Amino acid sequence: MKKKDILKAIGIVLGIFVVLTWLIPTGSFSGTNVTTETTNPIGLLDIFKYPIQTALTSIFITSALVVLLIGGLYGVINKTGVYSNIVEGLAKKFKGKEKKFLIITILVLGILSSLTGLVLPLFILVPFFAAVILTLGYNKLTAMLSTVGAILVGNLGSTYAFNINGYIVYFFQNKINDSIWFRLGLFALVIVSLIIFVVKTAKIEKKKTTKKATKSETKKTTKSETKEEIVIPLYEKNVDKKQSPTALVVICVITLVATLVGMFNWESVLNVKLFTNIYNTITKFELNGYPLFANILGNIDPMGYWTNTEFCMLIVIAILLIKWLYNIKLSDAFEGFVNGVKEMVPVAIYVFIANILFFIINSHVGDSGSTIFPTIANFFLSMTKKFNVLTFGFASIVGSILYNDFPYMVNSLLEPINSLTKDYALVGMLTQSVHGLVMLIAPTSVILVIGLKYFDVSYKEWFKNIWKYLLIALIAVIIIITIMILV
Repeated sequence: MKKKDILKAIGIVLGIFVVLTWLIPTGSFSGTNVTTETTNPIGLLDIFKYPIQTALTSIFITSALVVLLIGGLYGVINKTGVYSNIVEGLAKKFKGKEKKFLIITILVLGILSSLTGLVLPLFILVPFFAAVILTLGYNKLTAMLSTVGAILVGNLGSTYAFNINGYIVYFFQNKINDSIWFRLGLFALVIVSLIIFVVKTAKIEKKKTTKKATKSETKKTTKSETKEEIVIPLYEKNVDKKQSPTALVVICVITLVATLVGMFNWESVLNVKLFTNIYNTITKFELNGYPLFANILGNIDPMGYWTNTEFCMLIVIAILLIKWLYNIKLSDAFEGFVNGVKEMVPVAIYVFIANILFFIINSHVGDSGSTIFPTIANFFLSMTKKFNVLTFGFASIVGSILYNDFPYMVNSLLEPINSLTKDYALVGMLTQSVHGLVMLIAPTSVILVIGLKYFDVSYKEWFKNIWKYLLIALIAVIIIITIMILV
């Protein structure tokens, strides 16, 4: 398709980074001091080597597998004959109240993202909400803003997300409820702003004729031939009114709940040990000295410590249950699964592409593990003698582009943070906000890149629209940070 400019954007960022490795010496923090070494340039062969190594790294392979299995799941769901009933039924129910569905979508995905921080697992909901939104007649940009955009904004306004707030607690040894009211305030501001922004900018995709037809041509051509049909990703209109959608809904809800509960670190964030205790009780049970349940369950972590690996397992189980309960022929189920996977292969490839820079910054290091980031960060931080929100913010922007995973970004700035300030609540809010803002627009933002490829929206089109909301979100961040400083 024509939407190739995200590759150009990623290529430009990678190109700039390669050039900087030739110009900027590597360094490492010791408090606020930076020990610089020699440059550690990325060579010609490195440019070919690192993308291959990224594609062979297990964590990225698992992330790509999640994307592929989500495609396979929806491919099988399409074969049930009831998925179309659900989508068309909701579209019919919200006919004339289309904007209400947009609001519901943004709130559901935004709140779940804010509470859990599980941005990639939450993508399992995107094809469903997008199918309804596109069926209602909205264009793909509106669908992406309402789904992937809501997930990213929820991440910006994280409240109890382990991948954000949990690591802030871990690094700074404060409590999860420290500054919770400020985090809730930020989330409320950014999510309401997104709702208003989407509702005001939402566009109905009008079907346009591909050409002006003459009277004779009009008689010969059908409506489907003269109009551009809206292509809905991972959606196939296959109506079977004899089947009930109840089983499908129950399976999908249970899969989602098990995913969110299993992947949310209850013990570290909220000091809830229920699931760990249940796990220990079950696995330690013995029958005449034989660990019965431990062997039946196999080598699996307790809920709360699940990863994308267990998420993949849940998707596979859901696929098998749907196939069985809806009595789908094996050949049909296989066909649906393969079709869904095929559709998501390009999206999965972009998982690797978006993570290349992240892999390089963690792999291309000096003898002492130094990188160019401490040297760059020190350039901003040394502009003032004391902790300064503005200079620290600029350092965090660069860190967020290089480290698309929040814990890595915070860890890279941990030494100067501990030396410059003890106001960890403020620093936590600042790093969370900056990283969230950058992920809304950086071509290294994995979920953003996945969304752009999935919806076939160009990076230029996204940038053209999201920058206006980005300014609004930035103002919201400034308001909250200012209040925290004054209080």
